[in-house]
Amino acid sequence: MVSVLDVEELVDWDLRLTANCADDPYRVMRFLTGAVLTCGGWVLSRSMPGSDTVEMSFEFARSASLEVYSMLIAAGLELSREAHISMTELCQCTKDLLATKGFDVARVRLLILAAPLENKGSQTNQRLIRRM
Repeated sequence: MVSVLDVEELVDWDLRLTANCADDPYRVMRFLTGAVLTCGGWVLSRSMPGSDTVEMSFEFARSASLEVYSMLIAAGLELSREAHISMTELCQCTKDLLATKGFDVARVRLLILAAPLENKGSQTNQRLIRRM
């Protein structure tokens, strides 16, 4: 019998990613849920702890790493530098070891901080007005 704690240790790639998004957090969470399932992954958890924050955990076969990375970008997420580095490493390592590691599981714990469009637009407009 395998306990939950032992299952946590079985995943070699357990990535913690952060991102910003200017879109509606609920819409992004719904899009990502469908996209993860389309990539052959499974959603472990998803929540909105605040009105501007989304947390998701999901897993997928490493062979779908590039599709998952593309899906995160297609969702309109602005990944942090560390998130880009982590996903790039996963994609490169998987590509090099596809025959032996392609069906291993990778886990992503994603934190999305939503920034309202109005604030971004008004800050940009204020800078433009100051320049005039």
